[in-house]
Amino acid sequence: MIARLQKTIEARLQEALSPAVVVELYPQLVDGMSLPRVALELDEFAPGIDAGSNQLALVATIQARVIIDPNEEDAELRIRQLAARVALEVYRAHGFGLGYVAPAKVRRLVPDGFSRPELEGYLVWLVEWTHEIDIGDEADLTVPPGAEGIDWTVVSGDTEEEWVAV
Repeated sequence: MIARLQKTIEARLQEALSPAVVVELYPQLVDGMSLPRVALELDEFAPGIDAGSNQLALVATIQARVIIDPNEEDAELRIRQLAARVALEVYRAHGFGLGYVAPAKVRRLVPDGFSRPELEGYLVWLVEWTHEIDIGDEADLTVPPGAEGIDWTVVSGDTEEEWVAV
């Protein structure tokens, strides 16, 4: 369910911004990457409003870093336009057609002054929004690829307990 939400957001933004902009989840940000680019990530979960439905309500915070070359003509204007376009597309998506996802609440569109070191030298703006999502089925939380067959258990040490794969 979480993976489906992320892939749906990525696909919707890529379709809306194509072909000029690359949209990618958790991308490898390296020198020489094609620009402009929108780098997406699910930043955090916070508790949502419990409806008493035996589902876990979470507020998912999604961040999009809009990245362009600062040497482009009108770069300062273009990055603001692209950040606003990303926010508009997210706002218009109305939960991306997924029944367990509430419409987006856009939080902010700001220059990303605290960006990652690998983005130094680029012009970067942060677009941040939230969706309330409901998780209720075990299928919602499938095991990541490559982690099948891992049994997680608590092991007691001398001073504390820790989770380990056995």
